[in-house]
Amino acid sequence: MNQLDRLENKSIYILREAYSQFKSLCMLWSIGKDSTVMLWLARKAFFGHVPFPLVHIDTAYKIPEMIKYRDKLALELNIDMIYGQNRKALENKQTFPDGNATHLECCKALKTDALVNTINGTWPRFRLNHKTGKYETDKNPEPYTGVIVGLRADEEGSRSKERYFSARDKKVISNT
Repeated sequence: MNQLDRLENKSIYILREAYSQFKSLCMLWSIGKDSTVMLWLARKAFFGHVPFPLVHIDTAYKIPEMIKYRDKLALELNIDMIYGQNRKALENKQTFPDGNATHLECCKALKTDALVNTINGTWPRFRLNHKTGKYETDKNPEPYTGVIVGLRADEEGSRSKERYFSARDKKVISNT
């Protein structure tokens, strides 16, 4: 068995353990290459089925074809797809492209604030209805107690010493 096979097996084991231990688990999916690898690993870990929802934070600035791809793949693979968004910031044009926020303020509003409030259930979440192919307001506002996310230590220095889990509590989440 080569090193890549060992890493894949370890990842599959960790995904299965997380699923067995967390009451309300989700996995972030940015539609990018790293999170798509995580999706592939989750499908492999659960024999083609992903038993927890994928959560996408929609900044409204993705290439439209990426959103179409997200929805097409979710329908084809029968994935429980949810997205969250900072609709207030978008409606009020409090964004960098609109000239009403700095780049960092915009990123915090559209990514960080949307992520925190989608995960904790404070803001509306939108769930893909597989029968209609449309998103509807998710009726379940329960917070996710576990979030699977893939990031590379070489790209995120603050995580370079962590191996598998990054424990958070309500205080840490609300101060993000």
